[in-house]
Amino acid sequence: MKNFVLTVVFTAIILSLNSCVSFSRKMIQDDLLELKDENVQMINGQYGYKGYEHIRNGNVKSDKTRNVGEMLDVKSEAVKNVDKLIIKSMPLAKSKMYEIQFMLLKEDTLKYTFTYKARLKNGLFLLKNFTSHCDEIPYLFGGCRIFQSRIGLTKDHNLLIQDYYDNSGAFLFFFWAGYTINYAEKYKRIH
Repeated sequence: MKNFVLTVVFTAIILSLNSCVSFSRKMIQDDLLELKDENVQMINGQYGYKGYEHIRNGNVKSDKTRNVGEMLDVKSEAVKNVDKLIIKSMPLAKSKMYEIQFMLLKEDTLKYTFTYKARLKNGLFLLKNFTSHCDEIPYLFGGCRIFQSRIGLTKDHNLLIQDYYDNSGAFLFFFWAGYTINYAEKYKRIH
Protein backbone atom coordinates (compact mmCIF):
# COMPACT_ATOMS: atom_id res chain seq x y z
CA MET A 1 0.00 0.00 0.00
CA LYS A 2 2.86 2.35 0.84
CA ASN A 3 4.42 1.77 -2.59
CA PHE A 4 1.09 2.53 -4.30
CA VAL A 5 0.75 5.86 -2.45
CA LEU A 6 4.33 6.82 -3.31
CA THR A 7 3.74 5.91 -6.95
CA VAL A 8 0.57 8.03 -7.08
CA VAL A 9 2.28 11.03 -5.46
CA PHE A 10 5.33 10.69 -7.72
CA THR A 11 3.11 10.48 -10.83
CA ALA A 12 1.18 13.58 -9.77
CA ILE A 13 4.40 15.53 -9.24
CA ILE A 14 5.79 14.49 -12.62
CA LEU A 15 2.53 15.41 -14.37
CA SER A 16 2.34 18.80 -12.68
CA LEU A 17 5.94 19.61 -13.55
CA ASN A 18 5.26 18.51 -17.10
CA SER A 19 2.44 21.07 -17.47
CA CYS A 20 4.08 24.15 -18.84
CA VAL A 21 2.79 27.12 -20.76
CA SER A 22 2.62 26.56 -24.49
CA PHE A 23 1.56 29.44 -26.72
CA SER A 24 0.14 28.85 -30.20
CA ARG A 25 2.10 30.98 -32.65
CA LYS A 26 -0.21 30.01 -35.54
CA MET A 27 -2.95 32.33 -34.34
CA ILE A 28 -0.75 35.45 -34.53
CA GLN A 29 2.00 34.70 -37.06
CA ASP A 30 0.25 36.37 -40.04
CA ASP A 31 0.04 39.74 -38.27
CA LEU A 32 3.16 39.76 -36.08
CA LEU A 33 5.97 42.30 -36.19
CA GLU A 34 8.87 40.53 -34.51
CA LEU A 35 10.58 42.56 -31.83
CA LYS A 36 14.37 42.37 -31.52
CA ASP A 37 16.82 44.04 -29.17
CA GLU A 38 17.40 46.72 -31.85
CA ASN A 39 13.73 47.69 -32.24
CA VAL A 40 12.20 46.77 -28.88
CA GLN A 41 11.43 50.43 -28.07
CA MET A 42 8.76 50.30 -30.80
CA ILE A 43 6.35 48.85 -28.24
CA ASN A 44 6.55 52.08 -26.22
CA GLY A 45 3.46 54.18 -26.83
CA GLN A 46 -0.20 54.80 -26.19
CA TYR A 47 -2.94 52.31 -27.02
CA GLY A 48 -6.68 52.06 -26.68
CA TYR A 49 -7.73 50.17 -23.56
CA LYS A 50 -10.47 48.17 -25.27
CA GLY A 51 -9.55 45.61 -27.91
CA TYR A 52 -10.64 45.79 -31.54
CA GLU A 53 -10.08 42.15 -32.52
CA HIS A 54 -10.25 38.96 -30.44
CA ILE A 55 -8.85 35.66 -31.74
CA ARG A 56 -9.88 32.40 -30.07
CA ASN A 57 -8.52 28.88 -30.40
CA GLY A 58 -8.43 27.66 -33.99
CA ASN A 59 -7.85 31.22 -35.32
CA VAL A 60 -11.55 32.03 -34.94
CA LYS A 61 -12.20 35.76 -34.73
CA SER A 62 -14.80 36.75 -32.17
CA ASP A 63 -16.97 39.83 -31.72
CA LYS A 64 -16.43 39.66 -27.97
CA THR A 65 -13.38 41.79 -27.21
CA ARG A 66 -11.64 42.18 -23.86
CA ASN A 67 -9.81 45.08 -22.28
CA VAL A 68 -6.15 45.11 -21.25
CA GLY A 69 -6.94 44.55 -17.56
CA GLU A 70 -8.92 41.40 -18.35
CA MET A 71 -6.27 40.05 -20.70
CA LEU A 72 -3.45 40.57 -18.19
CA ASP A 73 -5.60 39.28 -15.32
CA VAL A 74 -5.23 42.47 -13.25
CA LYS A 75 -7.18 42.17 -10.00
CA SER A 76 -8.00 45.79 -9.17
CA GLU A 77 -11.18 47.83 -9.24
CA ALA A 78 -9.14 50.77 -10.60
CA VAL A 79 -8.87 49.15 -14.05
CA LYS A 80 -12.62 49.14 -14.70
CA ASN A 81 -13.02 52.79 -15.71
CA VAL A 82 -10.04 53.29 -18.02
CA ASP A 83 -9.79 54.36 -21.68
CA LYS A 84 -6.07 54.44 -22.49
CA LEU A 85 -2.90 52.42 -21.93
CA ILE A 86 0.68 53.69 -22.03
CA ILE A 87 3.53 51.17 -22.25
CA LYS A 88 7.18 51.90 -21.49
CA SER A 89 9.91 49.28 -21.77
CA MET A 90 13.30 49.52 -20.06
CA PRO A 91 16.18 47.10 -20.65
CA LEU A 92 17.63 45.32 -17.62
CA ALA A 93 21.24 44.27 -17.11
CA LYS A 94 20.52 40.62 -17.95
CA SER A 95 20.47 39.86 -21.68
CA LYS A 96 17.02 39.93 -23.32
CA MET A 97 15.34 40.93 -20.01
CA TYR A 98 13.19 44.04 -19.77
CA GLU A 99 10.90 45.82 -17.37
CA ILE A 100 7.55 46.72 -18.91
CA GLN A 101 5.53 49.47 -17.24
CA PHE A 102 1.79 49.63 -17.89
CA MET A 103 0.04 52.93 -17.10
CA LEU A 104 -3.76 52.98 -17.29
CA LEU A 105 -5.47 56.34 -17.79
CA LYS A 106 -8.95 57.83 -17.92
CA GLU A 107 -9.11 61.09 -19.90
CA ASP A 108 -5.33 61.55 -19.48
CA THR A 109 -5.47 61.09 -15.68
CA LEU A 110 -3.38 58.22 -14.33
CA LYS A 111 -5.66 55.68 -12.61
CA TYR A 112 -3.44 52.63 -12.13
CA THR A 113 0.09 51.52 -12.91
CA PHE A 114 1.86 48.16 -12.71
CA THR A 115 5.11 46.63 -13.91
CA TYR A 116 6.16 43.20 -15.14
CA LYS A 117 9.57 41.86 -15.90
CA ALA A 118 9.67 40.26 -19.33
CA ARG A 119 11.98 38.23 -21.52
CA LEU A 120 12.25 38.94 -25.23
CA LYS A 121 11.62 35.56 -26.84
CA ASN A 122 10.64 34.73 -30.42
CA GLY A 123 9.79 38.34 -31.24
CA LEU A 124 7.47 38.85 -28.26
CA PHE A 125 7.78 39.83 -24.60
CA LEU A 126 7.04 36.84 -22.38
CA LEU A 127 5.68 38.51 -19.25
CA LYS A 128 6.64 37.23 -15.82
CA ASN A 129 2.96 37.09 -14.83
CA PHE A 130 2.90 33.29 -14.72
CA THR A 131 0.43 32.02 -12.16
CA SER A 132 -0.18 28.45 -11.12
CA HIS A 133 -2.66 27.32 -8.54
CA CYS A 134 -3.18 23.68 -7.61
CA ASP A 135 -5.72 22.12 -5.27
CA GLU A 136 -5.40 18.81 -3.42
CA ILE A 137 -3.24 16.28 -5.31
CA PRO A 138 -2.98 17.66 -8.86
CA TYR A 139 -4.60 15.54 -11.59
CA LEU A 140 -5.88 12.93 -9.14
CA PHE A 141 -8.08 14.50 -6.48
CA GLY A 142 -7.64 18.16 -7.37
CA GLY A 143 -6.71 20.35 -10.29
CA CYS A 144 -4.30 22.98 -11.53
CA ARG A 145 -4.87 26.30 -13.26
CA ILE A 146 -1.97 27.88 -15.15
CA PHE A 147 -1.95 31.34 -16.78
CA GLN A 148 0.64 33.47 -18.59
CA SER A 149 0.73 36.34 -21.12
CA ARG A 150 3.00 37.66 -23.79
CA ILE A 151 2.84 40.96 -25.68
CA GLY A 152 4.10 42.23 -29.00
CA LEU A 153 3.14 44.32 -32.00
CA THR A 154 1.06 43.71 -35.10
CA LYS A 155 2.41 44.66 -38.52
CA ASP A 156 0.47 47.94 -38.20
CA HIS A 157 2.26 48.66 -34.87
CA ASN A 158 -0.84 47.95 -32.78
CA LEU A 159 -0.50 46.14 -29.45
CA LEU A 160 -0.99 42.37 -29.37
CA ILE A 161 -1.61 40.46 -26.14
CA GLN A 162 -1.70 36.67 -26.19
CA ASP A 163 -2.80 34.61 -23.18
CA TYR A 164 -2.38 30.95 -22.36
CA TYR A 165 -4.75 29.31 -19.89
CA ASP A 166 -4.65 25.67 -18.84
CA ASN A 167 -7.17 24.11 -16.49
CA SER A 168 -6.34 20.49 -15.77
CA GLY A 169 -8.79 18.85 -13.42
CA ALA A 170 -8.95 15.78 -11.28
CA PHE A 171 -10.53 13.69 -14.01
CA LEU A 172 -7.69 14.36 -16.44
CA PHE A 173 -5.80 11.38 -15.06
CA PHE A 174 -8.76 9.10 -15.71
CA PHE A 175 -10.79 10.61 -18.55
CA TRP A 176 -8.46 13.19 -20.16
CA ALA A 177 -10.72 16.03 -19.04
CA GLY A 178 -9.59 19.63 -18.69
CA TYR A 179 -8.85 22.22 -21.30
CA THR A 180 -6.14 24.49 -22.66
CA ILE A 181 -6.95 27.82 -24.29
CA ASN A 182 -4.84 30.24 -26.30
CA TYR A 183 -6.40 33.56 -27.21
CA ALA A 184 -5.16 36.93 -28.44
CA GLU A 185 -6.44 40.48 -28.48
CA LYS A 186 -5.33 43.50 -30.53
CA TYR A 187 -5.40 47.12 -29.34
CA LYS A 188 -5.15 50.21 -31.58
CA ARG A 189 -2.10 52.45 -31.24
CA ILE A 190 -3.08 56.04 -30.41
CA HIS A 191 0.33 57.75 -30.64
